[in-house]
Amino acid sequence: MKRNEHDPLIPSPLSPNADAGWPTVTKELSETAGRNVGHVFDAVLRSIEELSATVVDLVRERGRPGREELSPLRLEILGVLEGHAPLVTGTGFVAAPDVLADAPLWLEWWQAGDGPDPERLVVDLDPASLGFYDYTDKPWYTVPDRTRGAYVHGPYVDYHGTDQYILTMSAPVLSEPVLSEPVPSQPALSEPALSEPVPAESGRDDTAGGARFLGITGADLYLRRVEKTVLPLLPPGAILLNSQGRVIISRSARHVTGALLRRLDIGAADRAGAPVEVAGGGMLARCGRLGLYLLTPLIPLH
Repeated sequence: MKRNEHDPLIPSPLSPNADAGWPTVTKELSETAGRNVGHVFDAVLRSIEELSATVVDLVRERGRPGREELSPLRLEILGVLEGHAPLVTGTGFVAAPDVLADAPLWLEWWQAGDGPDPERLVVDLDPASLGFYDYTDKPWYTVPDRTRGAYVHGPYVDYHGTDQYILTMSAPVLSEPVLSEPVPSQPALSEPALSEPVPAESGRDDTAGGARFLGITGADLYLRRVEKTVLPLLPPGAILLNSQGRVIISRSARHVTGALLRRLDIGAADRAGAPVEVAGGGMLARCGRLGLYLLTPLIPLH
């Protein structure tokens, strides 16, 4: 297969091997597609940020609440699960160590089950157990802790839950509720590094920011359901990428889900504050407030 001479991982839309049958795609249509994709994920992000605010209120009112005192939050979690069905398959709050009075670690996480009613995710949180699920070294937990911003992790196989490919969106719960600003791409957090344990800084006080990390709120999205929602929004040949340049969804025959575009400067759109052209004639645009990016081939008008 012939590769683009500027970047072997970005096909030229003008090459003889370009996907046949593409309609004309302009820069303006690419920007619109990026905004539309961003709207899908931003709607879920707003809901989990509202969960974060509810947790902050509970901690402010009760100090270290117990598990049973999370009932107001539980009702809100179930509302998010219902309101974003079927896109969101699981959502909830994951507590930083010792935030709750009666549980050193805790997941108030609910999933759409096989039956009509949601089910709470139950995992082994006993550090002495061989099956201990230590979520404090998971990227969806450590990145919001470190950056104080929202994050999307994946696609990956959720071995501790559904055993399906999912995306996990997460937002930090801070003692001072702060809505996430757009988070720049994070080249230092390369994919290999994310597979290694990252030291958690949970429960610490950030004197500079005046906020204590209380945990994260988040949402799991089945990849197949994301594809069903997002694919119709993508121009032909376009691919949706995470902040490491890994393909999440593709309308290109050359890039399958999970492929990594190593030579793509994914942060270029963040630095420019607008969509930018990349080698091979493509347009790279940020999709909403999360670290998601749309790479769209440009077909010149004749």
